[in-house]
Amino acid sequence: MSPRDNIAHSTRRRPSLSFRPRPRTAVHPAFAPKDTNVELWREPSLVEGCHEQHAPVVEDMDNFPTAVPRRRGAKSFSSLRHPMDGLVALGRRLSVSLRGKSSKQNLRVPGEEEDDDECRHYHLSGQSNHRRHIATGSWDARSRHTWSKGHSINRRPSLNSVSALQSFYAPTASVPAPIPGRGQEPPILPNDIYAGAAARAAAAAQNERSEMARMEMARNEMVRGERDMPKTPELRLPTDSESGIGIDLRDRSEISDVDLAIVRMDPVGHLPAEIVAYIMSHLDPTSLMNSELVSRSWHQQASSPHVWKHVFRGAYPRHPVRSTTSKKKHSSGLGKSVPNQNWKKMFFVRRALEHRWKQGKAAAIYLHGHKDSVYCAQFDEDKIITGSRDRTIRIWDAHYPWPCLKIIGPPPGDLPGIGPVNSPGQQATGKSPFLTICPPSTPLEGIVTPMEQPADYHSASILCLQFDEEIMVTGSSDYTCIVWDIKNDYQPIRRLVGHRAGVLDVCFDDRYIVSCSKDSTICVWDRKTGALLKQLLGHRGPVNAVQLRGDLIVSASGDGVAKLWNVTSGHCVKEFLSKDRGLACVEFSDDGRTILTGGNDRIIYQFDANTGEMVNELRGHIGLIRSLHLDSMNKRIVSGSYDMSVKVFDTDHGALSIDLPGWTTSWMLSVQSDYRRIVATSQDSRAVIMDFGYGLDGIDLLGE
Repeated sequence: MSPRDNIAHSTRRRPSLSFRPRPRTAVHPAFAPKDTNVELWREPSLVEGCHEQHAPVVEDMDNFPTAVPRRRGAKSFSSLRHPMDGLVALGRRLSVSLRGKSSKQNLRVPGEEEDDDECRHYHLSGQSNHRRHIATGSWDARSRHTWSKGHSINRRPSLNSVSALQSFYAPTASVPAPIPGRGQEPPILPNDIYAGAAARAAAAAQNERSEMARMEMARNEMVRGERDMPKTPELRLPTDSESGIGIDLRDRSEISDVDLAIVRMDPVGHLPAEIVAYIMSHLDPTSLMNSELVSRSWHQQASSPHVWKHVFRGAYPRHPVRSTTSKKKHSSGLGKSVPNQNWKKMFFVRRALEHRWKQGKAAAIYLHGHKDSVYCAQFDEDKIITGSRDRTIRIWDAHYPWPCLKIIGPPPGDLPGIGPVNSPGQQATGKSPFLTICPPSTPLEGIVTPMEQPADYHSASILCLQFDEEIMVTGSSDYTCIVWDIKNDYQPIRRLVGHRAGVLDVCFDDRYIVSCSKDSTICVWDRKTGALLKQLLGHRGPVNAVQLRGDLIVSASGDGVAKLWNVTSGHCVKEFLSKDRGLACVEFSDDGRTILTGGNDRIIYQFDANTGEMVNELRGHIGLIRSLHLDSMNKRIVSGSYDMSVKVFDTDHGALSIDLPGWTTSWMLSVQSDYRRIVATSQDSRAVIMDFGYGLDGIDLLGE
């Protein structure tokens, strides 16, 4: 049976207090402490019970019913039998909700502690059912002890006074600091804090409890170790959004690592591998390499070939092939998309190669075989083709040991000695090769192509050439051009006849073959049939160079003028003038927007093809600029000059970045470049490969 049942069946009913007026004869003994003027009353039976048992003298009335389980409903003041009793009960309930304590405790008067000690045994032994439940903050039954210790209800101060009400409902003892609530109890606020300060202080106290709970959770999490083990249930803390409890307003620098530990999560361990790879593919190379150092799982994800492929393509993108781009094959150094490709190593090799370009660090490889000046050259990833004054065309292997694979032309005679290959005195003013290699000459047996008729090859110097994957076109001092079939072992296809002087330059795309000559004319041929379609007239001197982009042709002449032609109409649409003397070379960008010219005035002119305006002047050479190459993909302009130097300029600003003087012993007649090397030809009968990737581990991965 519960304590309440014991009370309900007790033969001795708890005396109830009457608030009705009493006759003067019913005077009760009162106890007045020395340190207070407030009159107190005690129930005689309870007061005397501490010493001796006497019969009660207080009027026994049942105005308050026996305690039952609390199921309080909403009541109006008009329905109360005793309105004043209802106000007192309401005040007590408000005190409990605001202070977390019973109003009977709060109404104690200082000075009663000694009396409380005298009767303490009454509560411990006789009324165990009057104990307070700490977790719920409620009382099981009304404590008789507190009734005997409280203010006298009949002699309380007037309720008409505001100060009296405040002293009645507020605790007499001051609260110096906010006390956080326990369990479902609300916090206790200090009496002397105004304008919301109490709420803020209570919120701070509650936040302190929240931090302690979070720290405990963090310690439990570290003890568990593995994430798949059962997790400790979260502590549900009371929150108050209005006062700020549960809202962390601290700066991040003030939060400890323990606080942050409960919200940290390893994305590599929780996210799918595809999402992690997609995220990491957007990192820059430095951040990706730092990610590899985090942990073993991060290293595995950050080293993924899929991730490094995206990083490599982001740093060195493939440029779309434009319709105006010639069919001239360029090596871009972007590698092959093959299974199990080592994209990470490719990136580091390419970065090391770029660093060598900035330093001007290259090896010099000399191709010795021609007997006279080498006027022209072109190369790709596999081969190098050169044309010489000795009337022969040589095809060289572009890789070690760089042997000569084929000779096209009349049977060569005895080769001259190698002799000196460079000018050490001039090299002192610029960058010299860190290594010089002179491969041995290839024996003629097996590399000479027998010609049935002299008409099958040129009878004079080879002045120019160009090739793609299908054909090669060469121009000669014999006034003609020959089209060769590359796929059929360089067999001649046809000869183009139409010029009245030596052919100085050729170019072509998938529709046209364009040639220029000392006779000041430009001829446009049909690539498939070899028919002469147009002859462009307008220059007043030899046309030394020509370039083709789509329906536009740009030409440079010894008369000092570069002209832009429309192939369809055959008309000149723009002219680009040099400041002095004639032009020897010209370059047309792949996008058809930039034109470069060079010549006798030792200046490289940069023009806007759309407006015809001069954009920039690139200076540095001290001799005639004989050859130009524009590498738009790698943003480099390479030039060769009669001052026996090769220079590299930046396309964005026009600044001289690399100076390579004295790498040959005579004039530079032709230059070509790609991502890795520069191939230059000289009047000293040699071609030189300036290889910036020589000796780099994995350099072959960049080949296409």
